[in-house]
Amino acid sequence: MLENIIEIICNYVDADPASITDESALRKDIGMSSLDMINLAVEVEDQYSISLPNSEVININTVGELIEYIKNHQ
Repeated sequence: MLENIIEIICNYVDADPASITDESALRKDIGMSSLDMINLAVEVEDQYSISLPNSEVININTVGELIEYIKNHQ
């Protein structure tokens, strides 16, 4: 799942996929903007058939937290 999430993230920001780990901070380390985060949420919802409301997106700080959210809501 990590590789897929990294691929999705790289669709929205110019980041080196090899530098992204589950501990990478989405905003601070990877540089995702609020709009990037919303687009990421929409794509995650589509690919994993879950609901990821904007109110939840703001509480997700790292790649690992995003993966954990997906696992807990599938």
